[in-house]
Amino acid sequence: MAVPKYDEMYNDFLITLVDGKEHDIKEIREIVAKKKKLTDEDLKETLHSGKCKYFNRIGWTATYLKKAGLINSVKRGMFNITDEGNKIITNNERIDNNFLLNYDSFKEFKDRNTEPIKIKEMNSSENEIELTPQEKIEKAIQEINNELEDNLLEEILKQSSDFFEELSVKLLLAMGYGKAENAVVTPKTGDYGIDGFVLEDELGINTIYIQAKRYDKDNSVSRPEIQKFAGAMLGKNAKKGVFITTSYFAKQAIDYANNQNIILIDGSKLVQLMIKYNVGCYTENSYSIKKLDLDFFENI
Repeated sequence: MAVPKYDEMYNDFLITLVDGKEHDIKEIREIVAKKKKLTDEDLKETLHSGKCKYFNRIGWTATYLKKAGLINSVKRGMFNITDEGNKIITNNERIDNNFLLNYDSFKEFKDRNTEPIKIKEMNSSENEIELTPQEKIEKAIQEINNELEDNLLEEILKQSSDFFEELSVKLLLAMGYGKAENAVVTPKTGDYGIDGFVLEDELGINTIYIQAKRYDKDNSVSRPEIQKFAGAMLGKNAKKGVFITTSYFAKQAIDYANNQNIILIDGSKLVQLMIKYNVGCYTENSYSIKKLDLDFFENI
């Protein structure tokens, strides 16, 4: 048979985890492939990029089940089933994309940044607005980036505060501010509220001071923390500051920063910048879209 679509493997993927143990993705792929009676030829099918079609599709199966909260990714390439996932299997529910839309976490993931293109339900035949090929490509790229953003933030939160301070400095360097030899992460003792700085010129006339706070996503950065950073900048006679966090800023903190020459980068903006400047990620594939060149035919 042909390689099944990602949404045709939801139930088989979950059933593989029903014993409650942790299973690695390689084992899951083998079990699901046997359940689907995939041949060696099926498993050799590739995408245009040369990647294995089956591996790609079952990877998205795992992603969507995880977004719905039916499985956990306990560590890289390892999964187990959640209580909700067990309940679904016990009730013998048939899982498809419309079923997953019952879960707010999945719906939020699918709806993110899709305002320009209104889509009712992913498998709905009625009232679904037909997308152009260009729109389909853009939507797919957007969805891939959304998943990458979530994964980046998840990985950052697993790291230490020291790592996050290093990351913050590396990000500014990747964005073109200063050079590596002029970038410093300050020691923990005696940093006076400054986690790092980047010299934009060799003489240090223009210096960007950095404060980095690795907070849980639900723990906001308050105004007093911005005020403390502003005070530390004042002690350095600094004119430029960047406050970076993995969470978000309270409204009062934003209002205060706007009057202090302090740029705020929250968790969402942070991972978007990391993707844009290839920090903590890399380009796996790139595609170009060709268009008919009428000038060629008219001027030859």
